[in-house]
Amino acid sequence: MTINFYLDKNKNLKSNERTIYVYVGFGKKRLVFNTGEKIDPKYWDVLKQQSKKSYVGSPELNSFLNYIKEEIKKLNRQLTIDKIFLSDEEFKLNVHQIIKKTQPQNTNYQFFDAFNRFIETKKNIRSHRSIQKYYTLLNHLKNFQTTKKFTLSFDKMNMEFYERFTDYLFNNKKMTDNTVGKYISTLKTFLSWAYDLELTKISTFRRYKVFEKKAEIIYLTSEELSLLENLELENKSLEQVRDVFCFACYTGQRFSDISSIQWEDLSDNYWNLRSYKTKDIIRIPLIDKATKIIQKYRECEKPLPIISHQKTNEYIKEMCKIAGLTELVTINRYSASRKIEITKPKYEFVTTHTARRTFVTLSLEKGLRPEMVMEITGHKEYKTMKKYMRITDKRKEIELKQAWERENLIKRVI
Repeated sequence: MTINFYLDKNKNLKSNERTIYVYVGFGKKRLVFNTGEKIDPKYWDVLKQQSKKSYVGSPELNSFLNYIKEEIKKLNRQLTIDKIFLSDEEFKLNVHQIIKKTQPQNTNYQFFDAFNRFIETKKNIRSHRSIQKYYTLLNHLKNFQTTKKFTLSFDKMNMEFYERFTDYLFNNKKMTDNTVGKYISTLKTFLSWAYDLELTKISTFRRYKVFEKKAEIIYLTSEELSLLENLELENKSLEQVRDVFCFACYTGQRFSDISSIQWEDLSDNYWNLRSYKTKDIIRIPLIDKATKIIQKYRECEKPLPIISHQKTNEYIKEMCKIAGLTELVTINRYSASRKIEITKPKYEFVTTHTARRTFVTLSLEKGLRPEMVMEITGHKEYKTMKKYMRITDKRKEIELKQAWERENLIKRVI
């Protein structure tokens, strides 16, 4: 009898991992069994038929495979001694029992298996962007485990892990405070879910600090928005992206919601929106400029000509450059409290989300009450409005100084 381990030739579509099979040969006859384990081929030693030492969890996996091999040999030896003949189906049943009984309780597997389960349970109740964020965090955790040789399990979710993981995000991945804070907040959500399901008894995650620094907001002034509105564009794609961007500036909605707008959502100069992110129903009044854009595409299948998010952002920067939004702008970011200054022409900072920020800022400047702005944008917390109000205060200061300096200049000329 021969016993060998091979990887499945067909890759798992969701990852690079392949199933490990055990092949049991009797002369020309060969029986194949699924061990229930998977591994990336780059960590598999073909000659030794086991995982390489560089694979996290290698000792446990190799011990499991060796145990299966020895148990099958023991079964065959006992059958030979007792002169018992088993049919293929009976032998298969015995081997399946061996694999089932000897499957190791790998805490590392349990942690990531639980994370995947967590993502699956959230797919029907969270937005696509939230699910993407979960997958991104999952990849960061796996890369951290490999890079730092720190095997992850629920019982290791202590403050030592927190310190080492945040250090990895700051120094290895060069993330800012707010980005690290976003991933720590997401990790706490997962661990809280696992705690509630009694998958872990460790509650140290509640002490994890979520980093957050006040982010500087890039928005368009009324003058800059007017430049885009009146910009003559020969490129049709740029013109359509300009229309979509301006529509977002007039309504204050996210690109995900604007991209899903349908004709049946519009009635009596209102947009009846079910928010993609919050699932709330928002009734948004359309100002004349927004209505004019919609009417421009009245013969089309949809009210707005939407293209991919990535391409839209590329075109937004291009049209803003054409419009002359080239003044240098400096914003400050923080990484582990280290100040990082980023200076670029303004058009390079403009994205689809800038439109939402522009709507909020200009609406407040024009005197719209914060609670009314929140009704339209769907913002849940007042603290979100406060950062925009700081901007409008700064804008008032600038315009006040400009007005007084203009008056003094006129007096000097006279």
